[in-house]
Amino acid sequence: MKRGMLRRLPAAAAALLAVGVFGACSGAKTSTSSSPVTSSVPAASARVTIVSDAATIGAFTPPSVTVSAGQTVEWTFQDANPHTVTADDGSFTSIKTGLANGKTYSHTFGQAGTYRYHCFIHPQMLGTVVVQ
Repeated sequence: MKRGMLRRLPAAAAALLAVGVFGACSGAKTSTSSSPVTSSVPAASARVTIVSDAATIGAFTPPSVTVSAGQTVEWTFQDANPHTVTADDGSFTSIKTGLANGKTYSHTFGQAGTYRYHCFIHPQMLGTVVVQ
């Protein structure tokens, strides 16, 4: 019985290979169009990095950025400790439990003004976005 199974093994392997090859060839076709891919998320106009800082538990770097109305600021959380980006006036916030380890949060500013923000977890961490 073992010898009979061994004789059928090459045939079974060949059949599986054929199924794999034909399955790959008949799969969904991908587009070769050269049209650009568009995204509904605007590209960041300014970037702020949240880094470890012994004096304040963390820091927004740079602490102040300036953008035009309609532009986006992206915060990247490089610290291992969780932090938030929370507007003093409540107009925007990242999740209150905080972000860390390379996660990002973005906000698009529609109107001119000065927007002060802080870390909800560490209120001594302060930053400002000036929108012109």
